[in-house]
Amino acid sequence: MPSLHLLPLLLALTIRPPSSPVHVYPARVLESYPHDADAFTQGLHLEEDGTLIESTGLYGESTVRRVDVESGRLLHCERLPGAWFGEGVTVQAGRCIQLLWREGLLLVRDARTLKLRDTVALPSGISEGWGITGDGAGSLFVSDGSDILHELDAHSFRVKRRIAVHAAGRPLPNLNELQWVRGEVWANLWHEDRLAVIEPRSGAVRCFVDLRGLLTAEERRSLGRTPALQQEAVLNGLAYDEPTGRLLVTGKLWPRLFAIATEALQKVEQKP
Repeated sequence: MPSLHLLPLLLALTIRPPSSPVHVYPARVLESYPHDADAFTQGLHLEEDGTLIESTGLYGESTVRRVDVESGRLLHCERLPGAWFGEGVTVQAGRCIQLLWREGLLLVRDARTLKLRDTVALPSGISEGWGITGDGAGSLFVSDGSDILHELDAHSFRVKRRIAVHAAGRPLPNLNELQWVRGEVWANLWHEDRLAVIEPRSGAVRCFVDLRGLLTAEERRSLGRTPALQQEAVLNGLAYDEPTGRLLVTGKLWPRLFAIATEALQKVEQKP
C-alpha cells in the first residue's frame, strides 16, 4: 500500500478532469445544384477548372466520372469492373487515385482522361478503402471506417504514420470521405449528418459542422430504389473550392449537391 503522503500525487495522476465538449458550427447553404440521384457517391474532388471528379460505388455500378457542378451534367465516365466497389477519390501530382472498398487496391488513373494506368495493393494495416485526400505536399490520408487515419507517401504509397482520431478524449470511429482544407482533414462520418474537422498532427477533432436539414423530409423519403439502398442514402461526398472558400457536399443517391459556408472554415483561415 502506498504511503499516505503519496496518495494526493497518485490521485492527481489517475483522476483527470473531463475533456471539454467539441464545438459544433452550423452551415449555411449558398447554392443548390442538380446531382445524379442514381449516383452512390463515395468521393469528390474539385478540379482547378471548376469541374468535379466523382467516385461512385455499388458492385456492378461503380464509376469514376467528371461532372459539371452547376448543371450536374455528366462530362465523362469510366466504369469499373463489376467485382470492384468504388470508394474515395483524389487528385495528387497529376494522378487521379481512387480507392476500392474490400478489394485491397488503389487505382491510379490519368488525371485528364481518368483512364486506369496502374493498380497498387493497399498497405498492410488498412482493412478497407473508404476515404482519401492529400495535402499537396507529399502525403495522402486514407480512412478505413475506423477511428484511424493512415498517412501514406503520395508517391510510393507506403505508410508514414497512423493517426488515432479523437473528440473530447474519446475515439471517433466511422471516418469516411475525406477532404484536405487549409492544413486540416475534414471528414464525413458514416450515417451522421455532420463533418469532423481533424488536426492531422494530433488527431484531435477541433470542431464539428452540423449538416442536418440539407434535404427536405420528402426528398429523404424518395431516396434509393430499394429499402436497403434507402438506409444507405446518407451524407457522403466533400470537396473544397479554395478560390471561393466554399465546401461542396452531397450524399449517396442524393438529388442535389450543395455549396455551403461555415464559420468553422473561417476559423481555419484565421489560424496563425
